Amino acid sequence: MSEFYPLQVLNIKKETEDAVSITFDIPQELYSKFIYKPGQYLTLRFHLNGKEVRRSYSLCSSPFLEEYPKIAVKRVKNGLVSNHINDTVKVGDSIDIMLPEGRFYADVKETNYKTYYLFCAGSGITPILSILKSVLHTEARSFVYMIYGNRHQESIMFNDELSALQEQYKDRFVLIHTLSRPNSSWSDLWKTKNDYSYKKGRVDTKMVEWFINEFPPYAQNAEYYICGPGTMIENTKTALKGIDVPNTRIFTESFGGAIEDASVKGFKNAKLIAHLNNQRVELTIPEGKTILRALIDKGQNPPYSCEGGVCSTCVCKLKQGEVHMKKNLSLDDKEVKQGNILSCQSIPLSEIIEVEYLK
Repeated sequence: MSEFYPLQVLNIKKETEDAVSITFDIPQELYSKFIYKPGQYLTLRFHLNGKEVRRSYSLCSSPFLEEYPKIAVKRVKNGLVSNHINDTVKVGDSIDIMLPEGRFYADVKETNYKTYYLFCAGSGITPILSILKSVLHTEARSFVYMIYGNRHQESIMFNDELSALQEQYKDRFVLIHTLSRPNSSWSDLWKTKNDYSYKKGRVDTKMVEWFINEFPPYAQNAEYYICGPGTMIENTKTALKGIDVPNTRIFTESFGGAIEDASVKGFKNAKLIAHLNNQRVELTIPEGKTILRALIDKGQNPPYSCEGGVCSTCVCKLKQGEVHMKKNLSLDDKEVKQGNILSCQSIPLSEIIEVEYLK
């Protein structure tokens, strides 16, 4: 069951030319409900163009600091919700929001003694910033090495805040900016590569290999957190596996970038049996519709957030039949082998589909 709470917008700040951060006020009676872990997200609900739409945005605030919950939203070309937020939302507005969720988070504890490697690109900074601030503030013995990729200097989100953290924790926080298309000036003609405050390039396999070699772990207990587009994540994981980093120490959150496989049409008018909200629901899935959309169109209330294959809110167990997932940016191979599917991306490939929602 998806339950929403109306939260008031407390502050809006323009972070870059195409991104804003939004801070929410939490009523005292909801404090305990909105406790979150660094790296988790909020799901916002809007009614636009005559229909309900939901989007998930990572929290960039820290639950270990006296901060109001804050998200950041970067404008996306033709993005219905991201453009609405950037153009329309104002201080004092009330927005329907689900309780914090997400499987991408750091288990931050005062007693930890770790090395954290943080890799992010673009708006992938949002959950990484939450983890970064939480670790630096809470774990006095832990070290953080972070590389952040952007197109140019003006596209760096939270640049001032990151610089302040560098100054405050310079003994155990290293930040490297890498820019794929840095802005230049005439004075750059006389600079050598050592004069720049950033690296040139993307967060790719070679950049990650350089980064790890340049900054070996201080504490041998190391964890690796990656957030950005799918290609950036795969390149980073490839580099980490090249130095034998086990999968159990690599944590990822994809911010898009996967290509949807729309070539599979699915079984026409398949029968769906769904165990949902302590009920057994039976209906027919029209050709081309996902399991999630078929349920919603019939007035059911399945759990979901992004409908983009990213957040895993809509995950369910496939108990019978076969499906095709058009995109999958959140379940790993082990989870898929165990029968877990994303209902927002799954279309039927057999006459009968039976699923059980896990929430």
